[in-house]
Amino acid sequence: MRFPLWSRKLFVAFIAVITLGTVIPTEYLQDLKPAQKTEANYQKDVSHVVETDEPPQLSYEEVESEPLRWPEIAERSSSSEVVEEFITYASLQTEELGIRKFGDTIANRVGSEYINLIVPKVSEVITSKVEELDVDFVRSLRLTDKPSGGYGERIMHVYNEKTGNDLMRFHVRRDHPPQDGYWFNFHYHDEKDNFSEHHEVGKIYWDKNTPPKWLS
Repeated sequence: MRFPLWSRKLFVAFIAVITLGTVIPTEYLQDLKPAQKTEANYQKDVSHVVETDEPPQLSYEEVESEPLRWPEIAERSSSSEVVEEFITYASLQTEELGIRKFGDTIANRVGSEYINLIVPKVSEVITSKVEELDVDFVRSLRLTDKPSGGYGERIMHVYNEKTGNDLMRFHVRRDHPPQDGYWFNFHYHDEKDNFSEHHEVGKIYWDKNTPPKWLS
């Protein structure tokens, strides 16, 4: 029996807690690689929701198949729930896209640290941002879902689907201080300062050896 994606993620989080972040099931890495229709390059892709007689209050966590994408969640969420739903959705996407960007070798080494240390901080940043926004504006938010490979920094961008303008850009940079090995520096850029400032979220140590390219 194959359990839904959200329950597998809760299982992985549970394992990470009880093992103090030292274990990340390899099965999880395989589950995070489904083919997805990308929202990268800010292409407008508004999905159509099939009307049914069911109440419109449907969370993606209640779906037994693949999780809904944000346009469907936003459409089915009430005004009082849409902000919280977006924060939850963005948090799960931050986790999934980060692991996908790492590739198997990096994810096996630092995946648990990323999930336990970095993702919660990114969620706090997103929460602080979207709580300032109008509900209808939050409904129009979208997330890019194609992390950059090679040496590119992009994990995920948050943008407005109607205007195509970015609100936040979540990146990871490779730092190599002299005689100190390699570090992964997680940070974001914000529209408020025209994306000029580097707002650090956290760092994870890699090794003295050069890490593989992203997505490898």
